Amino acid sequence: MAYFYFYTLAIGGKMAVKRDNNTNKWYYYGSYKVGNKTKQYKKRGFDRKQDAIKAEIQFKESLMNPGSTMTLSTMIDIYQEYSEKRIKESTYNNHRVEFNVWRNALGDKALRDITSEDIQDVLERLLTDKKYSTVNEYYMRLCVLMRYATKHEYITTNPCNKVDLKKDPNLHKEEMVFWTEEQFTKFINNVDSTIFHLLFSNQFYMGTRIGEALALQWKDLDFENNTITINKTWNDKLRKCTTPKTPNSYRQISMPQFLTNEYKALKSRLDVPDDSYIFGIDMPFSRSKVTKQLQNNVNALNKRLKDEDKIPMLRMHDLRHSSASYMINNMVTGGKVNFSVYDIAKRLGDELDTVLQVYAHWLPQADKDIVNFMDKNKNTWM
Repeated sequence: MAYFYFYTLAIGGKMAVKRDNNTNKWYYYGSYKVGNKTKQYKKRGFDRKQDAIKAEIQFKESLMNPGSTMTLSTMIDIYQEYSEKRIKESTYNNHRVEFNVWRNALGDKALRDITSEDIQDVLERLLTDKKYSTVNEYYMRLCVLMRYATKHEYITTNPCNKVDLKKDPNLHKEEMVFWTEEQFTKFINNVDSTIFHLLFSNQFYMGTRIGEALALQWKDLDFENNTITINKTWNDKLRKCTTPKTPNSYRQISMPQFLTNEYKALKSRLDVPDDSYIFGIDMPFSRSKVTKQLQNNVNALNKRLKDEDKIPMLRMHDLRHSSASYMINNMVTGGKVNFSVYDIAKRLGDELDTVLQVYAHWLPQADKDIVNFMDKNKNTWM
């Protein structure tokens, strides 16, 4: 049986607290208006009824006079309640981790009192022991929050607008790590495990995200038409399949015949239903298991090679980069256009702009081809 306690504040508005029978914790919930819109709110996790009531009173008072009492933590609560039903569960959980950084740093400070200098100081402290890309994610999350707060008039100006998050000019952007087809061939020919040979080959030639590959079930393969259907992704933290990363991620892509044959050979040896996972049967392999296997294979290979023949260590996601680079480098061969950047983007499940910005890096041979073209055609420019 659920217990409800209703009460009315002097500032107006009927509210309630309730005990969750599953967790035996109390929470408060209700609604409030922003302009002509009614907003819902809920806050869980209170051990006692009076704690939930007190917290809601403070929350309601901050809403009635946000410029004076609302803290950053309260604003985060409001925004997360708004966004929870608009984004994937995995994305929401990632955002919660990022927001916790700001709760710990400035959570108790009044929203209206937070300045660009406060934010700048936090970012600079974070940069002392975290990667720029990680700190930038924290900053972007706060920017989204502050834009929401400004739009809905919780604050009049956005303090993020005057924050200047720049990379250290002495730091150089790390080169994206990827393998050429020659390097991948050298690697894959030394992978003895049938299942991992197939997984690594899939990543290089199909360019799927690792979560998409781990989520593959036999029913997603069409051997008659040589296609794979991508319609889900495996989430290690949630231990279940979720929707793909973006709408473009839903796709059907063709397999080269040699990869189809490799899938067929594995399937012929297994007596499993079509809804079983290819890379794990009842449950997919964990990402850590797959990464460890990749690293072990690279290390074992490099131990047998001369220094000049060794291949670089990379992550599973770098096989996707390698796939994109392999396709980009073979868009034109012998003066013939084989496929376009748009075709590559569609195959990768990315937007065209993403491929142009992220994957269109130069392979060594492509760079030499450009220089050779310049030298060959120099006289036509003079």
